[in-house]
Amino acid sequence: MSTWWKDDTDLIDEQMAILDIAADESILIQGPPGSGKTNLLLLRANYLALGASPNLQVVVFGSLLKSFIQIGGAQYKFPVERITTHARLFNDILRENGKGFDASGMDLEQARQLRADGVQALINSGKVTKLFDALLLDEAQDYTPQEIKIFAALTKVLVAAADEHQQVFEVDSCFAELEAATTIKHGLNYHFRNGRDICSIADAILAGYPSHVPLRPNAQYDELAYPVKVTTKSDLSIAEQAQAIADQIADQLVAYPGEKIGVLCPKNEDVLLIADHLAGLGFASQLTICKSDEFDPQAPIWLSSMSAAKGLEFRCVHIAGLDNLSRMGGVQKRLAYTAVTRAKTALSFYYDKKIPAYLDGAISVVIPRSKIVTKARIFGKE
Repeated sequence: MSTWWKDDTDLIDEQMAILDIAADESILIQGPPGSGKTNLLLLRANYLALGASPNLQVVVFGSLLKSFIQIGGAQYKFPVERITTHARLFNDILRENGKGFDASGMDLEQARQLRADGVQALINSGKVTKLFDALLLDEAQDYTPQEIKIFAALTKVLVAAADEHQQVFEVDSCFAELEAATTIKHGLNYHFRNGRDICSIADAILAGYPSHVPLRPNAQYDELAYPVKVTTKSDLSIAEQAQAIADQIADQLVAYPGEKIGVLCPKNEDVLLIADHLAGLGFASQLTICKSDEFDPQAPIWLSSMSAAKGLEFRCVHIAGLDNLSRMGGVQKRLAYTAVTRAKTALSFYYDKKIPAYLDGAISVVIPRSKIVTKARIFGKE
């Protein structure tokens, strides 16, 4: 199945049901990766904009996801200027009311909190109320409880798409606020992006969490059309990881023409290092760094941090620099889950010395250990 639907026949019943809900209802859409949440959010936005609610905004977390969603918006003939980031939305409201501020020199979290506090103060003082007919939030799980309350206060209708297992920032859960701000909770069960071995790895990463519904049983991926391949390579420096990625990408660009390939790392520093190496290996004209000012959504190879890649999907995903995954704090399992589930068909892991035990175990579900465990190996002699 392609990223963006072309006709209503591409939808299954549980997806179509969202488009039949009355325009004045606020909806919380929940579902696993690849279940169509973003697609449905865009189609719902188009439904509202073409009707009696043209004063709306589709709100995304960052500029990368904004660029990605604008591709789908253009296909659906949805006005792409009505797709914005939450930072831009809050900044515009503050400036309109003479409360804008210069965020240069601030860290991201400080600026984010100041924006939220500023808009909250305008709401509390009665200077702004329902500014919008509708706000539609993608990847809503990464907003703070305060931000969700602000969105709800700014709009007549709130539609949010969320998956608690893809929360990649260390903020308090906002699901109580999402449920309070919406009138209908619609769950999606089936998903179409990930091959079954990829699902098995993702399921193993979140094993032991009762709230996680296993992906593999409800996978609708076409294994015959696109056979899945999972590989792992260790004992490689970052430069050697880039070379190994380049070796695979050369074949993947031929095997999957017109498809996107993602290269993801826990740390932005490794993203830049691998980008430099790939450029030196002959891929400079085909790659783009997702958070750079020169980001080109038409490039076939996208390089990104794992956190910035949420909401995206690729035919092939290369996850590198995994020695740093254990340094990502309490969100590392959700980061790993999110990164793995960006892949449709091919998934490769790269590291030097070590990866977290949970990820090692998850990979071994589909790539069994090849060496016999001997007494010599137990004593570290092999």
